[in-house]
Amino acid sequence: MMNNALGLMEQFLVMALVFLISLGGLAATFYFVLQWFKFKDREENSLSYVLLQIALPRDNEIKIDAAEQFFSSLFSVKNSGWLSFLKSQQHFSFEIVGKKEDIRFYVSVPEKLMDMVEKQIHGAYPEAEIEHADEYNIFSAKGKVAFSELKLKNSSYLPLKIYKDLSVDPLSSITSGLAKMEADEGAAIQLIVSPAGSKWQQQGRGYISKTKSRESDPEKAQYNVDPKIYDQIENKCSKPGFNLTARVVVSSKNRDSAEAHLSNIKGAFSQFNSDQNSFTGKKIWLKRAFMNNFIYRYQPLFGNKTILSTEELATIFHFPNKSVETPHIDWLAAKKTPAPAEIPNQGLYLGKNIFRGTTRKIYISDDDRLRHVYIIGKTGTGKSELLRDMIYQDIMAGRGVAFIDPHDTVEKILKMIPPERAEDVIYFNPSDEARPMGLNMLEAYTEQQKHFVVTSIIGLMYKLYDPYKTGIIGPRFEHAIRNAMLTVMSEKGTTFIEVVRCLTDQKYVQELLPKVQDPIVRRYWTDQIAQTSDFHKSEVLDYIVSKFGRFVTNKMMRNIIGQSESSFDFRKVMDEGKILLINLAKGKIGEENSNFLGLVLVPKILIAAMSRQDIPEEQRRPFYLYVDEFQNFATPDFAQILSEARKFGLALTVANQFIGQMEEEVKNAIFGNVGTLISFRVGVSDANYLQHELQPTISESDLINLERYNVYTKTIVNNEPQTPFSMNLMKDMAQVKNLESPKVAEMVKQLSSLKYGRDSDIIEAEIARRSKL
Repeated sequence: MMNNALGLMEQFLVMALVFLISLGGLAATFYFVLQWFKFKDREENSLSYVLLQIALPRDNEIKIDAAEQFFSSLFSVKNSGWLSFLKSQQHFSFEIVGKKEDIRFYVSVPEKLMDMVEKQIHGAYPEAEIEHADEYNIFSAKGKVAFSELKLKNSSYLPLKIYKDLSVDPLSSITSGLAKMEADEGAAIQLIVSPAGSKWQQQGRGYISKTKSRESDPEKAQYNVDPKIYDQIENKCSKPGFNLTARVVVSSKNRDSAEAHLSNIKGAFSQFNSDQNSFTGKKIWLKRAFMNNFIYRYQPLFGNKTILSTEELATIFHFPNKSVETPHIDWLAAKKTPAPAEIPNQGLYLGKNIFRGTTRKIYISDDDRLRHVYIIGKTGTGKSELLRDMIYQDIMAGRGVAFIDPHDTVEKILKMIPPERAEDVIYFNPSDEARPMGLNMLEAYTEQQKHFVVTSIIGLMYKLYDPYKTGIIGPRFEHAIRNAMLTVMSEKGTTFIEVVRCLTDQKYVQELLPKVQDPIVRRYWTDQIAQTSDFHKSEVLDYIVSKFGRFVTNKMMRNIIGQSESSFDFRKVMDEGKILLINLAKGKIGEENSNFLGLVLVPKILIAAMSRQDIPEEQRRPFYLYVDEFQNFATPDFAQILSEARKFGLALTVANQFIGQMEEEVKNAIFGNVGTLISFRVGVSDANYLQHELQPTISESDLINLERYNVYTKTIVNNEPQTPFSMNLMKDMAQVKNLESPKVAEMVKQLSSLKYGRDSDIIEAEIARRSKL
């Protein structure tokens, strides 16, 4: 009887064991099938991820808690609903990558969540620039690889040290290891995160409850736990948690070097060790699978999860601020800012405003252009290209344009002249000595114009020979040149050559005096000069001749300024909408000659503009004057020109490299009257000045670090000032190249020379006969 009972029990136990094994197998099978179902499309999903590079300005002061807020916002993607266990949880990858002298921050996100993530990043880091990035490659063909995966040593509810417990930004230590990469080396820290469930928080609170209960029972209590530990656990459990897979991969020239870099980077994670928890290395059994998971940014299929709170996660990964002084971080050179909504949708195209993934074309209206444009920037930043593009648009639109250029940019513009406007071009090229064009400095048709010419020439003298008003040119010299010019201008067709002759030839003065209508000018010669000793007379007059004589004795210059009539009428150029291209390239005609001619040409254009007061304002056809390196051609009366040019239909666009190149009066005129300011990259002193003009959005650092073909702009719309914004001027260079035609340029040059130039032999004969040189 007893044996039967034992046998029956034995059979029952065997059946129970078989049942349990079967049940376990069934559960295991269900689990594996569930995992397969959840992750069967993970390769396809991985390939749909988008890699974003994040960069911030070096001087940003955004604190680490901004990252905590950012991670908290990502928790909203957590799967929910009673069937959520059938879906794989969306995850993100936060990565720091180091190569030789280059450390970058990346975020890999599902394409469908990209807009949400970008919005949350900008919410936490308003100045961040987010760019779609190509996949990086830290590996080299002959390199050796070392890698590791980090996990928490103890239960996830036990906290690590957080940023509030650390005296310095932990990112400094992490990035310092990445900064040591040499050529053909690379390293990446990859943090795969996904929202975690609440089980770990329940475990944490359960631990606190059980431990406190045990402490309250004297028979069970073995030791008392510091109450601060309870607070720390409770603090961690009160925050959202993320599953974390932390991988570090290094590629180097040899195994030892790779392992050394890996150890250095892993060592940076020891700063997060607390009394309750720390990071430790995870045993990697399948190395090929690990690398596959790294490359595809896979979450692990099995194994214990490491869970960090948003506070801990922010401590480990956040974007750097000014306190992180690690070298080679890829900082945002200059921040992008949005264009005002009021910017017009038509007019002269300047460039693109690119801000947070939105691109907008920027235009300036014709009316606002009459408030003038000032362009500043270091050499090689793109000023000449911007001027070329603006001028090309004006030419294509049939507008009247003049360009005074000391850098030979006009040669590029000549290649872009459309055939239908070839007849409109006047190419003033002083280096063309075979058929020079005439430029009579003394041409004036009214008494007012005569005095304006005289004032301009005196301004020219100061600009060239006494820019700082040291007394080299004083009232005596000014008085002498003023009277000499007015005397010569009493006879029609006289030129600057006659002014020099007037100062050296007393007989010539006597010939002119009967024609001088102004009694004060006559008395200058009959009374003042006649009673001046030869010594003092020669002291004044010879000095003037020594300065201006060089332009008369220079054959190239003499054949230009010595012609009785200018080759073209500046008023007609404006009224008829001609294209006046003035090539003052210093390399061709010399710096002094370039400056001299520029100082003559600018006033002549302005005189022509002001002469339009004889027609109603609405009939004054707008004319667009561009002057590069304008400080060389700007005299103190420039302030008056800027304030009055608009009503005569003259819109100025002026450019130069440094504010310090301008005289104080000119600088004040520019910043007091110009409606549109466009700044390329500038030096420290200019940035310090301009930041006040571009407040509140643009800083000194932004202006210093602007990339080529990028600018900051402050403009007006309908005469109302707008908030400064950033602009990108990049063009399709192949498309620009297609617009150029050397044959057209040569044809335009020849046509202009035939229409406006004269044979040099004829000019020289006329000058010799007239001036008796």
